[in-house]
Amino acid sequence: MIKKIQSPLIIFFLVFSFSNIHAQTFKAYVKAGDKSTQQKDYYAAMVYFQNALEIKNESADVIYKFADVARLYHNYELAEEYYQKILQHEEADNFPLINFWLGKVKKNQGAYAEAIRFFEKYNSNGNGNTEMIEQAKSEIEACRWAVDLIAVPEDLEVNRLNKRVNSKYSDFGAMMKGDTLFYSSLKFRNPKDKSIPEKKMTKVLYSVNGSKGRPMKYKFNDDKLHTAHTAFSRNKKRIYYTQCENKGRVEITCTLCYKEKDTKRKGRWKKKIIKLPKSINQKGFTATHPAIGFDKKTGKELLYFVSNRPGGKGGLDIWVSEINGKKFSDPENVESINTKYNDLTPFFHEPSQTLYFSSDGYKGLGGFDIYKSKNTVDGWTDAEHLGYPTNSSYNDIYYTLSADTSAAFLASNRIGSMYLNKANKTCCNDIYKINFPKEVMTDEPPPIDSLLIVEEPPKPIAPVTPELPQVPTTLEDFLPLALYYDNDEPDKRTRKTSTKKSYEESYLPYVSRKYEFIDEYTAPLAEENKFQAENDLVNFFDNKVQKGYDHLFLFSNILLKRLNDGDQVEIFLKGFTSPRAKTDYNLYLSKRRISCVRNHFKTYADGIFQSFLKSGQLIISEKPFGETTASQGISDDLNDQRNSIYSVEASVERRVEIVEIKRTTN
Repeated sequence: MIKKIQSPLIIFFLVFSFSNIHAQTFKAYVKAGDKSTQQKDYYAAMVYFQNALEIKNESADVIYKFADVARLYHNYELAEEYYQKILQHEEADNFPLINFWLGKVKKNQGAYAEAIRFFEKYNSNGNGNTEMIEQAKSEIEACRWAVDLIAVPEDLEVNRLNKRVNSKYSDFGAMMKGDTLFYSSLKFRNPKDKSIPEKKMTKVLYSVNGSKGRPMKYKFNDDKLHTAHTAFSRNKKRIYYTQCENKGRVEITCTLCYKEKDTKRKGRWKKKIIKLPKSINQKGFTATHPAIGFDKKTGKELLYFVSNRPGGKGGLDIWVSEINGKKFSDPENVESINTKYNDLTPFFHEPSQTLYFSSDGYKGLGGFDIYKSKNTVDGWTDAEHLGYPTNSSYNDIYYTLSADTSAAFLASNRIGSMYLNKANKTCCNDIYKINFPKEVMTDEPPPIDSLLIVEEPPKPIAPVTPELPQVPTTLEDFLPLALYYDNDEPDKRTRKTSTKKSYEESYLPYVSRKYEFIDEYTAPLAEENKFQAENDLVNFFDNKVQKGYDHLFLFSNILLKRLNDGDQVEIFLKGFTSPRAKTDYNLYLSKRRISCVRNHFKTYADGIFQSFLKSGQLIISEKPFGETTASQGISDDLNDQRNSIYSVEASVERRVEIVEIKRTTN
């Protein structure tokens, strides 16, 4: 059954596209989907391919195309679902890249252990595509690096700003000036736009002391053009921004502009729009993402911007031009920072002479990650990743610092961002804020003419936290290692005490239901309570379910080394259940879950542990059943699925733990 993409505009879109929807053929839908894909209108392509699949739901070619456009639209959950359909299809051999793309969407969802296995499967197939094989090897290296990185996160909180700033559309490009947050939002109507669905327009907004964001006054925004991306000159008398126009349904081309301060009218900018010279706004190419810098070595004020103009290293590149009043030098490519992919959203921190930017061309966690590079007497330093949780497996862009460096802002489409509907789950960016603890603030004072911040009262300084745990290096470091299960899994509605499924076979369909759990649990909640409940479930799936799965494979690697060194190891497993079923049934379910973990050690790495199990060098033992330890407050009402199935409290009880290790060293 094809999942219907819901949107209030789709009916009109299809009526507009087809004069008689019932008279159209499968081929017409596919042709329209192909055309939309070429135009990079991936959402429209998803709609067309979906309608084609409602006519021929087993068409492998269209299933694959649907998965591809879902991935390009950043709906990784949906892309994974349809790539998996191809894997199970009788024509799977016709799609040699399927494991590679499954690895990519798994990486984009932060499921690094699974991503590694798909990339390894791709490389083991021997398809002969040398470039893709090398890319898969790089992805494997990046995923292993990511596992180590997120295991020891930075002591930072990345919090989404509330609905006074963020909307269900894209909000981005936050810049703090005094007590005012300037940012851009893609949520406005162009009254003269007659296209269906309508194309939203971007405007620059401001929020004073956390108030509701309002569009800039005095005709700063243009109703017919996108207005976005603000940056301020060092003397605060000039505001740089972009005006962009739609080229077709999706493509947007931007031009850099600025306005001067109106000294006669306090708080206003002059009406006159000054476009930067043609050397910067090169005809036929985009110029966007302005940022102001200052080179202490030369004493020059600089304009950093992003363009796809010729002479770059590939994709979007960061360029720089010296500012001398109303004159700008010919732009130079920041070659030592740019990659052959996309490098964008620069922000220059003057006191530390550091450029912050985003890129998908360096080793990262998934999509665009944020990096920094310092301008020294010897040139730019190597790009440095800002770590986790500043970066996520999704797109993290538009990083800026407040003038006193007590806070940073970024835009991201990570889980927790608002969206229009399920098909748009990762389409849209929200603005996030990081409040830095005092010990990570720069000790270099801001320049005299910096844009000083009147920040909200600082939070009380928390007690010094203990040193964060390192990546486990011994078997004992993992204990207790918890592995979580979906309700009544593995093998629903049976009293069998064993299963043929491995833990991986149980885990994969469970973790794919993350959004279903979020939707079912949060559906009846008031809006002000939904955000926290959603965050709790996201944290459970990301920091418990996925962590347990990843740690199981790290544990297995260390176990194999210990066995190869001659150690004899006994592993003790304990099964737990939620109280939803009767005790006798839960006992059988608990044993099935333990059997499922046993099967992991039987099948891991093509059965590499089998000889150790047969010889008795590896023993897997069982501890008593653990339902009675479940919290008494967890619902056991079969009719209350929200609390007895979808709640974090119930979910955390459905697990098997490796609770003890006995090891004898020879």
